Amino acid sequence: MENRHPGIRRISFLKVPIDILPENDIEEVFKTFSEDGGKHQVVLVTFFDLMRARRNKEFMKTLNEASLVIPTAVSIWRGIKFLKKGPSYRYRPFDFVIRTLGIMEKYQKTLYLIGGKQHSLQTVYNNMRISFPGLNIVGRYTGYYSAKIEHDILLAIKKASPAFMLAGDGLKGGDRWINGRMSSFNPGIYLYCSECYAIFSGRKKKGSRKTWENGTEIIPEVLKNPLKLFRVFLRLYYFLLLIIYRISGK
Repeated sequence: MENRHPGIRRISFLKVPIDILPENDIEEVFKTFSEDGGKHQVVLVTFFDLMRARRNKEFMKTLNEASLVIPTAVSIWRGIKFLKKGPSYRYRPFDFVIRTLGIMEKYQKTLYLIGGKQHSLQTVYNNMRISFPGLNIVGRYTGYYSAKIEHDILLAIKKASPAFMLAGDGLKGGDRWINGRMSSFNPGIYLYCSECYAIFSGRKKKGSRKTWENGTEIIPEVLKNPLKLFRVFLRLYYFLLLIIYRISGK
């Protein structure tokens, strides 16, 4: 992790790093990240990401080294409040990325797109050109590529030297893919969001804000795949952890 913005407050939540970023500070933080000469990974953390980090050392390393770890789940937001860790903020992934792209456009920064299959990536690219005409897209490459050509892809990204790289489907490890290749990149902002690629390409609907605010966005997924009901046991474990941490004062 390099050159974190002084306006970001990092806390340890169930031993997982989470950043507290007020909405009013988002623009200044991303402007600084794009101009301070550092390499900045931004990670959007779901409830399952939080629980995975507790048992996956590689993913925990990714979060510890990220410049910004943003919670997206209502359960994390409520948990931080329950443990009295101070004011907390959560952001909807798609809206957060849209806002970031708007900031990059405002300051005339560059963008690189990587991820998705050819048709999906082309659709994402076309939609970006329409939605953010002032944003200079300096390159793009699909995901699901052969390992034999990864060196050439990383070299192309390095030569393009984007201020912001948005990554999506087809990159093995997701956020860990970025973290493991950070040494190959030039200074800039790097963010992985497969959900955003799915929405930008038209493969997934955005969903209602009310559902997201209530934390019930998981219900449609359960209806499609009833096996996800078993995840309730993970949530019960989470609630138990919160009680233990609250009693112990951690």
